[in-house]
Amino acid sequence: MDNLTIQFKKKTLEGEVPLPSSKSISNRYLVLQFIADEDFELRNLSESEDTRLMQQLLETIGEHDEDDPEETVLDCLNAGAVIRFLTALLSFRAGTWLLTTSNPRMKARPIGPLVEALRSFGIPIEYLEEEGYPPIRVTGRPDCLQENAGMISVDASQSSQFVSALMLASPLFPRGLHIEMLGETKVSLPYIQMTAQLMRNCGSEVVFIDGSNMFIDGPLHVPAQAFIESDWTSASYLYALLALSEGGKIELPLLFEDSVQGDWIISDWFEDFGVETEFAEDRVILTKRPGAPIDNSPKEYDFVHHPDLAQTMAVCCAALGIEASLHGIFGLKYKETDRIVALRNELQRIGARVELNESETDNELHIYPSLLHPEKEVIQTYGDHRMALAFSVLAIRYAKVTLQEKEVVNKSFPGYWNVLKKLGAKF
Repeated sequence: MDNLTIQFKKKTLEGEVPLPSSKSISNRYLVLQFIADEDFELRNLSESEDTRLMQQLLETIGEHDEDDPEETVLDCLNAGAVIRFLTALLSFRAGTWLLTTSNPRMKARPIGPLVEALRSFGIPIEYLEEEGYPPIRVTGRPDCLQENAGMISVDASQSSQFVSALMLASPLFPRGLHIEMLGETKVSLPYIQMTAQLMRNCGSEVVFIDGSNMFIDGPLHVPAQAFIESDWTSASYLYALLALSEGGKIELPLLFEDSVQGDWIISDWFEDFGVETEFAEDRVILTKRPGAPIDNSPKEYDFVHHPDLAQTMAVCCAALGIEASLHGIFGLKYKETDRIVALRNELQRIGARVELNESETDNELHIYPSLLHPEKEVIQTYGDHRMALAFSVLAIRYAKVTLQEKEVVNKSFPGYWNVLKKLGAKF
């Protein structure tokens, strides 16, 4: 495990920063491209590890001979969206598919609600180790597409990816698919809306009947333009760097105000930290004026629909000495690591006073104003790209920051360390 120490000699930032393309959009488009009758070009596809893995596994699936009795082994590593999307897709594709993982953490990431939904259609799916978790064996039954009435129910309270997985498979159903989302709380709704919009771009009709039901119908066509915009979640780390700096201006190409990504909300949230957002034609321009006032009043954030922003906002508030309550974080325990525990541990390691309050309906992380000393510690990343990305921003405010496992950022932001170097960081 290679540690990385980051220092900024200048505490101001200036420059244009190329962001990675959205892996969430990329992975959804790749599945739609795979099922579509006609091939189409994807422009600005993500270069993240997760997207490269999705491409590789779809190629393996496409090369599979339907008459081959041997099972096909697909290693999904620690890519939750990949294993969930492929589980739904392969349920209706002839063959025996072993969806496995060489990453121990994936075996703690739930897939049970999706499996239960697909079993209701008569798909044989077998757990190979712990019930409700990968690895699994899927025996594809394309005949189920004709036999079923085209209505399925799935628990949407744990992960929106269970819903998106079924949505992406819906064009296979000749009479369309009615999806009922169960659970009082539907998490990460912007990702479901993203899936819906991308499917509409490809010709499907997606109708939300109410807050719990949708109907999807129509074959896929070549989209007028399958352009993949930059990743708003990745942009959050640049917002955070600027918020913790003494001032500057950063331009982020290929981000748009009318984005299908829900994490554009950071453009509102960071106004409290002195960061202004200007939406230009093909980019956003971030500005923090020297001496810009910061709203130090206590903050409350709800991450039910924006879970990937939790670590960024927590680190920012702790560094700025702002009291903050982080709600709706219960789903973070099922990510690349248990992000609730990891976030609490590492904030405490660098001197933050943090309380974790758990209940049956919510987990709340409460951050109190404290004096931080990140330069004295090696921050653990727990094999989680977002831990490394979120804590790296402290380097602009403090003498230095040292992180474990510098390579973990490749999962979503392969060029991140080069971006920091461009902005003046020394390693």
